[in-house]
Amino acid sequence: MIRNFLARIGCLTLIAVAVFGAWYFRADISIALGRVEVIAPASEPSESLARQAEEKLTSLSDDSDAQVRFTESELQSLLTFRVAPYLPRGIEDPLVEVRDTVIILSALIRPDELEEFATPELLQQFLADTARVAATLIPGLRRPGMGQVTVTSLQAGALVIPALAVPFVLQSLEVPGMDASGSDILIPLSQSVSGITTGDASITIHMDAVGN
Repeated sequence: MIRNFLARIGCLTLIAVAVFGAWYFRADISIALGRVEVIAPASEPSESLARQAEEKLTSLSDDSDAQVRFTESELQSLLTFRVAPYLPRGIEDPLVEVRDTVIILSALIRPDELEEFATPELLQQFLADTARVAATLIPGLRRPGMGQVTVTSLQAGALVIPALAVPFVLQSLEVPGMDASGSDILIPLSQSVSGITTGDASITIHMDAVGN
């Protein structure tokens, strides 16, 4: 789930969601209400932690009972060394923060360098300059073989998209690989994944051997 979300759907989808929502609901947007503060990583990301996270991702394909724990530092290293180099020009510095029950995923966007996604005039209607786009997410399991990431808030700089607007924003986007249901982004998973929990600056994937 983590690999699919950060790499296959990843920052670009969240940025597209926030950009579209901020533009469409620009007349109803709140300027501070519900805004989350993005915090820099507590520790420096590293290549070794990225490799460590990749090894854990590989273990998720094993058909066995297990708990695989990804620390915030491992996730940030995965973003920094495996996802960031492939982001389009104008999207950079992705950050992840794991709080008690939610994940904050964000990236810095430079509207004057995103011409391939939207016209500068459109982007400048809500972003006059470089800003950080962020999403608050709750990872979970909808049913065996199908994970979900619930988007509880979106913001672009100081602009906060109303929570009630999030389902409309998700349904209005056509992003390859993204299947949305209400405020949820659905992601195919191994049948052996039995649960996903967050806490202590980490995400834990719980697995049961198929057939148990």
